[in-house]
Amino acid sequence: MPLRGEVLSLESLEERAKTLAAVFTLARDPRAGGYDVLPRLDENLRILRQAYGLLADDVHRGEAVPPAAEWLLDNFHLVDAEARAVRHDLPPRYYRKLPKLAARELAGQARIHAMALELIRHGDGRLDADRLSRFVGAFQTVAPLTIGELWAWPSMLKLALLENLRRLAEAILAGRAARRQADAALAALEQGAALGPLPQALHSAFVAQLRHRLREYDQRASPLRLLMEQALADRGTTPEDAVRSEHQRQATDQASTGNTITSLRLCATLDWSRYVERVSLVEQILRRDPAAIYTRMTFPSRDRYRHAVEELSDPTGEAQVRVALRAVESARQAAELEERDGRTAHVGHHLIGRGRRGLEIDVAYHPGLAERLRRFIFAHATAVYLGGLVFLTGLGVCAAAAYVRAAGAPAMAAAAALLTLIPASELATLLVQRLVAALVPPRRLPRLDLSGGVPESARTMVVIPALLDSVGGVERLLEHLEVQALGNLDPHIHFAILGDFRDAKTATTAADDAILAAAVAGIEELNRRHAPASQDRFFLFHRDRRWNPKEGVFMGWERKRGKIEEFNRLLRNPEDTGFRVRLGALALLPSVRYVVTLDADSRLPRGAAKTLIGIICHPLNRPWIDPLTRRVTDGYGILQPRVSVTLASAAGSLFARVYAGHTGVDPYSTAVSDTYQDLFAEGIFTGKGLYDVDAFRAAVDGRVPENALLSHDLFEGLHARTALVSDVEVVDDYPANVLAHARRQHRWVRGDWQILAWLFPLVPTREGFAKNRLPLISQWKILDNLRRSLVAPALLALFAAAWTVLPGRPSAWTLGGLAIVGFPLLAALAHLLRGPRSGEPARVHVRGVLEDLSVAFAQSLLTLVFLPYHAWETVHAIGLTLVRLVVTQRRLLDWETAAAQAARAAGLLKEGLRSFALEMAASPVAALALLALTATARPGAFVLALPFALLWVAAPAVAYWLSQPTGSGRRQLSPDDR
Repeated sequence: MPLRGEVLSLESLEERAKTLAAVFTLARDPRAGGYDVLPRLDENLRILRQAYGLLADDVHRGEAVPPAAEWLLDNFHLVDAEARAVRHDLPPRYYRKLPKLAARELAGQARIHAMALELIRHGDGRLDADRLSRFVGAFQTVAPLTIGELWAWPSMLKLALLENLRRLAEAILAGRAARRQADAALAALEQGAALGPLPQALHSAFVAQLRHRLREYDQRASPLRLLMEQALADRGTTPEDAVRSEHQRQATDQASTGNTITSLRLCATLDWSRYVERVSLVEQILRRDPAAIYTRMTFPSRDRYRHAVEELSDPTGEAQVRVALRAVESARQAAELEERDGRTAHVGHHLIGRGRRGLEIDVAYHPGLAERLRRFIFAHATAVYLGGLVFLTGLGVCAAAAYVRAAGAPAMAAAAALLTLIPASELATLLVQRLVAALVPPRRLPRLDLSGGVPESARTMVVIPALLDSVGGVERLLEHLEVQALGNLDPHIHFAILGDFRDAKTATTAADDAILAAAVAGIEELNRRHAPASQDRFFLFHRDRRWNPKEGVFMGWERKRGKIEEFNRLLRNPEDTGFRVRLGALALLPSVRYVVTLDADSRLPRGAAKTLIGIICHPLNRPWIDPLTRRVTDGYGILQPRVSVTLASAAGSLFARVYAGHTGVDPYSTAVSDTYQDLFAEGIFTGKGLYDVDAFRAAVDGRVPENALLSHDLFEGLHARTALVSDVEVVDDYPANVLAHARRQHRWVRGDWQILAWLFPLVPTREGFAKNRLPLISQWKILDNLRRSLVAPALLALFAAAWTVLPGRPSAWTLGGLAIVGFPLLAALAHLLRGPRSGEPARVHVRGVLEDLSVAFAQSLLTLVFLPYHAWETVHAIGLTLVRLVVTQRRLLDWETAAAQAARAAGLLKEGLRSFALEMAASPVAALALLALTATARPGAFVLALPFALLWVAAPAVAYWLSQPTGSGRRQLSPDDR
């Protein structure tokens, strides 16, 4: 029989729940017992599929089916989908952790599953949100449920409903079999066979079907009718009673099946996240947060806190309640002391912040061996990370030296070690970063939910530092600014252009007035359309040129860095005269707390600004300045979102298609920031993101001498502390032209080498020299940039030495260099060996891996093809920077906009292949020179070097072909990026 019983009233249901809570006794070991729901799920689904197939065949043959069967046939897709959902949401590992019952008849069964069966049994399969909440709430007045049980509750309800449906399906099949027996008896009668005995247990469906069919026959059927009536009389009933019972049974089955299917649909559509928070006792306790922050957070942030409670407690509801109460009490005591900036009064400080160790002592938490090892690694992250790099690099260098000694040339061991140092360090870095990514899962920063609006205390200005070079460029920039504002609508988010004119030989030019007038008119028009009353939506801040003797031109003071610094001063001192033109509701400037910086070609996706503000407003993320080092040492002064590439620019050329979707191959992108954020809780700033105005000023102002620093983003991020927010993104254009990309790399390398001085004990500041207080890992970030800029020249030198002077087999040295170039291929192959993710079809996995392999192969091949050209560009950038730093002290701020670089590269593309050949002459020249040197020094290696030389000779033609526009790109705006 199905799990059918009386439908209890809500009051009776609550009493039943309390009784269950009182009589359920938990096993001491949650893993005790052999009871497992997943085999029962498989068995239930097998029977349901069998019933569905048989009943569907009956319908196809035109046979009548009972009303309950129609429910099953019409909704079997839902049944099948929810069974798969249960298997996905309730893996065996998770089920084994659920508290189990100790009673003999329920031994090993999960308590939450027994609750679900009871609820279905006493409701005839009928569920609604009120019954679900009151049943669980009443149960928890006696015995609190764990958070894991509450999250398993939806799956357990579905399991109970599927089991109920399976029993109903068995009853339907039993009735079907009885009707077929009646039909078989009549068929035998028609064929003149002797009258056989009736079934031992006369099913009501048999009687109803036989009585219905007997009307079709004459007196020949009388013996069968009499036999049936006699059998029923022997049981104390009549055919009329049996037919009535069958009709009642079908009606009851129909109602029960309908209830079960409807309840299954309710379980599929109910917002279980809100339900769990509504019934969770831990949630209700954490909402007492003395700082009143917990209730204002996003759901994932609250869920992270609840997971912390689970980690710190025994697997019982009572233990989790005690931990939550202790966390709230610790926050209350801290609130009374009013420590530091108040973050200790927030319950999260004790659950996931720096106060967790104290809470662990209070609740007598003893971490296991794996947890202690993980904590040791994080506590000594710098030593572990840099130690791993040094070890693997040393391993590669020692292997090279040992190979040279084994080849009989010990005098060359030192030279071989030196040649392989940078390539080995690159391979070591790639391996360690891959290992960190595999072992250390990324964690979302906690955040406030600002979907209802940004508070006035978090007023934010989105600024685009840009060069105003033409009236048309200004119009495009204003259109771009309006689009970003429409995607981030909020009365406390404002948008501004920080403008400079192009460098000039004179303080003013004839075009200046028209350009500035267009910018002023455009901002006024935007405010008339979007903020006619307040005029506070859009702003314009513009500077005049100043004479710069080091650069020999009139230009904006300190370029983008100067604009940001002067804008920050203006926000705190509205009388500051750094900007001659100030347009907008200037009275609100002192209340601006945060600034979002974008480039002129950057897109701020819908709602991204609110998300970033919600993160920085969270107490655990608010910046705290160490007064001694003047650095942000707790919280974050800068939030760096993930930078993606626009689809339009990605489709601009074949070169962009190869690289844009996998920007991690760009050595100056945020590829390593994931490692730093996950391991050190601190990322790298790349110039697009949100910063706290006061923290930024306190950490950065006055640290850089004038005319000394072009690439300031990394420097600012090291002092103001940057968080990589990988789940929020801004979108940028990607160069479609190989030459434009190379010029951008050239500028970045120059900027990176300008920070060289910050690796020394004393560093320059605006007031003179000061002690370098950057921690070791921050100095490593600077050094790592310098190291990565040397990879291309070092690889080229390794190939050249392998084919000319290095002892041993040239092919062995060549394979070593190719291992670095082809590392993306190795990573894609490793992904193939790991196999598909849970629930991922093998075909989909293989297709994805093949796509990754094709992209990785293309990237590796192009890296090899352009190696001499990139090596030359890098060496030129490094040499130029060192000369300017050490000798001339001039033109350190020499700079070209990305738009100008793109325009110049586009002009060369129009001129044809000859222009590309002249620009990239270093590649074929190096190839021919190396080929000649190989033929002279080691003729046996000529055949090995020849394919490489041919690739490098063809590099200009390859670059020209890859840079051809596909028609999907668009003209870039004039950005003042980085």
